Amino acid sequence: MRHRAKELLLTVQIACKSSHMQKPVSDQPLLIAMVDGESFHGGMCDRFKGIISLYAYCKLHQLPFRIRYTYPFRLEDFLIPADYDWTLHPGEYTDNPLFIRVLYMRGEHYATRLLRLRPKRQIHFYTNRDLLPHINEAFHDKLPGGEAYDWGALYRELFKPGKELQEHIDRITGEIGGEYDALVFRFQNLLGDFKEYHYKALEDKSEAEQLLEKCIGYVQQRKKVSSDKKLLVTSDSTTFLKWVSQIQGVYVIPGTLTHMDGAKLQGDQSKAHGAYMKSFLDFYMISKAQRVYRVGTEKMYNSAFPVFAAKINERPFESITL
Repeated sequence: MRHRAKELLLTVQIACKSSHMQKPVSDQPLLIAMVDGESFHGGMCDRFKGIISLYAYCKLHQLPFRIRYTYPFRLEDFLIPADYDWTLHPGEYTDNPLFIRVLYMRGEHYATRLLRLRPKRQIHFYTNRDLLPHINEAFHDKLPGGEAYDWGALYRELFKPGKELQEHIDRITGEIGGEYDALVFRFQNLLGDFKEYHYKALEDKSEAEQLLEKCIGYVQQRKKVSSDKKLLVTSDSTTFLKWVSQIQGVYVIPGTLTHMDGAKLQGDQSKAHGAYMKSFLDFYMISKAQRVYRVGTEKMYNSAFPVFAAKINERPFESITL
């Protein structure tokens, strides 16, 4: 009931300010993954969870699938269609309540309402959950060849880097100069240098220093054990990256991260574009590693970002608690 009320509210709010009120050119139900800033979307990984979930449902039921990703940037500025064209075609999209239904499933742990969906109108789909396991389980007898959908395979069907992103990937790959493992550290503002939602920095300065030293020490130890193995280290903490970048054999992607569901970056748009580009670069470079490790302490955040980055190219993943 709570989500149904949210769906009705979103429908009215969006329609009241929309310039897309025309009847869609086709009467065939169109399912659209929405990332438009009208609701909470979560971080980069959460957004892709929802997109892939809806694509799997559409692929299974042979329904047309599109993405409307406009907040806080156009997805097409970074990624372009691979094997499936998910871009909206002229006249397809509408916000007219007569022709659409908003399906708001943020925070729903099960795919029940999606699994029961029998679309008769255009569906505007909002979620930040990975519903693929539920889709595979519910429709296992209808899956092609009886094989479950693979998250990475679905991602590769939808996306490939755009020209600018691919140029950066090629440059960084060349700078690393060979095979590497990826270590991912997610501090979530514990060190006071990554503002995100309500998360607070550690008040005890000595505790923050100990946390920093422990994480840096792990990278140093890792390099000693496998001195011939190059390491890509990514993190949301600029403080940590500054220190760890001084370790020989460690590569840190230049730039500053931002959380995609935080306040929209204002001012110099080139800086905003660069911050978002950094997120995509981290995601893709992690996906190209030989092995992916999420490293942290009990106080640090177990981010799904490296988990799903590893899935793109089916890389081995391991979570390490210090």
